Amino acid sequence: MSWGLVDVENFYVSCERQFDPSLDGVPVLVLSNGDHCAIARSAEAKAFGVKMGAPVFKMRDLIERHGFALRSSNYELYADMNRRFNQVLAEHTDEIEVYSIDESWFRLPILPDGTGDVAVARQIRDDIKRLTGLPTRIGLGPTRTLSKVANGLSKAGEKIFGGVIDLHDAELRRRLFMNWPVDEVWGIGRALAERLRPLGIRTTADLAAMCPHQARDVGTVVLERLVRELNGVGCDDLVIEPEKRKACAVTRMFGEPVSKIEDLREAMVRRAARAAEKIREQGSVAARLIGFAHGNGRKPNAPSAQRSCRLSPPTNDSRVIVRWASRMVDSMWEDGGVYTKCGVMLEDLTEQGREQTDLFAAIDNRGADLMAAMDGLNKRFGRDTLALGSAGIGARSFDTKRAMKSPAWTTRLDQIPIAR
Repeated sequence: MSWGLVDVENFYVSCERQFDPSLDGVPVLVLSNGDHCAIARSAEAKAFGVKMGAPVFKMRDLIERHGFALRSSNYELYADMNRRFNQVLAEHTDEIEVYSIDESWFRLPILPDGTGDVAVARQIRDDIKRLTGLPTRIGLGPTRTLSKVANGLSKAGEKIFGGVIDLHDAELRRRLFMNWPVDEVWGIGRALAERLRPLGIRTTADLAAMCPHQARDVGTVVLERLVRELNGVGCDDLVIEPEKRKACAVTRMFGEPVSKIEDLREAMVRRAARAAEKIREQGSVAARLIGFAHGNGRKPNAPSAQRSCRLSPPTNDSRVIVRWASRMVDSMWEDGGVYTKCGVMLEDLTEQGREQTDLFAAIDNRGADLMAAMDGLNKRFGRDTLALGSAGIGARSFDTKRAMKSPAWTTRLDQIPIAR
């Protein structure tokens, strides 16, 4: 079996463009939480020299002069589009590993001549484009690392290779590696690239020619395995199920500063409810809750506090987690304080059903069914269709600023686009 890696070009921007044709051909920036920095840039925006993470306030003149389109992060849309393109991918392969929001590894059979199945890869690319509208690139190779490198090369050689590169051919690898910088290889960061430079290793070809034992001395066993993989020797197996998180944090800046305890409590409740929802998604329960709230650290006497408690028995019930988070607000609150951020973290996560129970705790046998019903309704009809009363109703001034957020085109019935 060969490895394949498919990624979506400028994923956040591509998602936005599927439902808003006015964004086609214009420079587009998708902004971070709070609308502060650029976290995704269209090709047109990159052509103007906009860097990843560039602050918006420093680019106001550029944005206005060249007609940039700005969008707040729409994570609900991006997550659903990720689900959709992986669903199309699953029609061609039974083995998929979701690597990130815009990338997935998969497996395909090797052809009788020892090469990757480029025809199927092109069909995958065409089907994703036809069914989701998302433009993709695919790299194929005998190892995971080679498929990642092939994917990177396909970006640089889009016009030559048509979005698909197969690195099963050792001679093709040799020719392409000679001009591919070593710091473009997956797993080679800036610090490691600097350590390799005095050894004369500047290209991927140089790295592939490195003695594996020397690689271990320079960059531990990780670099040794990477060198072996560049030479077609697989060193790890496919992980179909992503590793479950050991902790879960939900922390956000406020859209506007908070100076009332009622507002801080409601904000904390919303974050605690979201954290509980996240650990339920992966089938975990938490044994420890941490909550914090603070003000602007650049201002004198800014409030700052943190509290923690044990959850016994471990739970993922939003009602229990929210109740403790709400109590923490009472002990953290400072009269006259102005708060700019709060959040919660759930720790000591274990698989539900394998947690250490409490002999003396009262067990609510209806809790699991209630949470399952709530999650099912919210998944079907959109987030917060059903929520705890203590979380409040509708948008609030302290919600994270997303003033330029596009509609939930694919996850809310009232926001589905209508063709006329």
